[in-house]
Amino acid sequence: MSLFTPRLRATLFFLCFAGFLASCATQATDSATQSSNDAIATERAIATGGQAASNQYVILIGLDGLRNDAIDRFPDDAPNLRALAERGVRSKGMVPAMPSVTFVNFYSLATGLYSENTGVVSNSTYSRHLDRVMARSEHSLSEWWGGEPIWVTAEKQGVKTGTMFWLGSEAEIRGVRPTYWLPYEHMKPYDARTEEVLSWLAKPLAERPRFVTIYFHAVDTAAHIYGVGSEEERKAIAQVDAQVGALVAGVEKLGLGDRANYIVVSDHGMANVPSTNVINLDQFISFDDVFIPEFEGPDGAGRSPLIHIFEDGGDIEAIYDALAEASLMNHFTVYRRENLPARWHANNSDRTGDLVVVADVGWLLFGEGLTAKYSAVPLGGVHGYDRHAPSMLATFIGKGPRFVDGKVAEPFDNVEIYGIIANILEIEPTETDGDISNVEYFMVPASIEK
Repeated sequence: MSLFTPRLRATLFFLCFAGFLASCATQATDSATQSSNDAIATERAIATGGQAASNQYVILIGLDGLRNDAIDRFPDDAPNLRALAERGVRSKGMVPAMPSVTFVNFYSLATGLYSENTGVVSNSTYSRHLDRVMARSEHSLSEWWGGEPIWVTAEKQGVKTGTMFWLGSEAEIRGVRPTYWLPYEHMKPYDARTEEVLSWLAKPLAERPRFVTIYFHAVDTAAHIYGVGSEEERKAIAQVDAQVGALVAGVEKLGLGDRANYIVVSDHGMANVPSTNVINLDQFISFDDVFIPEFEGPDGAGRSPLIHIFEDGGDIEAIYDALAEASLMNHFTVYRRENLPARWHANNSDRTGDLVVVADVGWLLFGEGLTAKYSAVPLGGVHGYDRHAPSMLATFIGKGPRFVDGKVAEPFDNVEIYGIIANILEIEPTETDGDISNVEYFMVPASIEK
């Protein structure tokens, strides 16, 4: 056992990185708005040197925390999202990767890989090899991101891309970055995000991206604090819906509407949790014997539905036995890493804990001796539970020339999104955990696109 425990090493590394900020951003000059008579034949003519010949565009819209039923619960506040859904494809629910948290899922959406293959297994991922926790200030470091995001695949094949805040897009992955990207800025106004994405799409043909992403967090924030079904969630849905409407209108004004494919996704659902439903695990084990990144990482301790437990001087089998016994009378389950349910696809040898503890939906894990980083924030909605729980289902809407009109799709795993995008752009996909045959029934073949 090293003299420097995982807890000490993580703390030391965080101190070293306290001043680290990702500051690189692509500089580009806005160009005049392109007229609607851009010739499709011209666009195909530039498809040389491996560039895909498709003339289609993909606009990937990430709405954090938008549960699959959100636009049904507040129909009057989501006219733009409902219009896309009614005229395109809407899934009954999209199944998130495990655990059903933000970092894990936005990266799985980008790569088509489950967490066992991306290595992003938590919002506080700890790596045995790197010997530290991924702090938010480290999102620009390539070593954290496994797999190949869709923007990397596209760029390697000559298709320009632009990412307005997507997990992993701040890092150079496999030696490639998006043509246009920005380091994450939580307080960047939503209007400014939308306007910048539209400015990329307004560039001259040779400079214009055919794949862009944009991300909005309002619904997740509101539901966390005030709960699912709250007035604040309703307002947040209206806020992001307005941005979707502005994007669609802007794309139409640029003359790209007949070639634009909108893919609206969320990362997970949400469940309300009473403030009394917290299980303090230090009643059953000593936290001095283990390292729990969700409780002890550089970004602070958080009440969590799922935690990874790493051996840190204690007897891991004795710790497992204590938790297994306690679980019989409490609302959680403990697993050895090698015994995790196969349907979760969450066993990564470097980053999954020796033990994984998962709370039942509606409950949270914490410790009496811990101070929550958001202790002043009311406890409302929570996510991170079993990815197949109905309340964890995410949103999927697809609308454009490559999507069937008015189709209600069966639930599918979010690892299919990468393949859908590659199919529309007509680029060769890398190997993923998805299978395009699972979703082809709601897509229009390229040869007969509308």
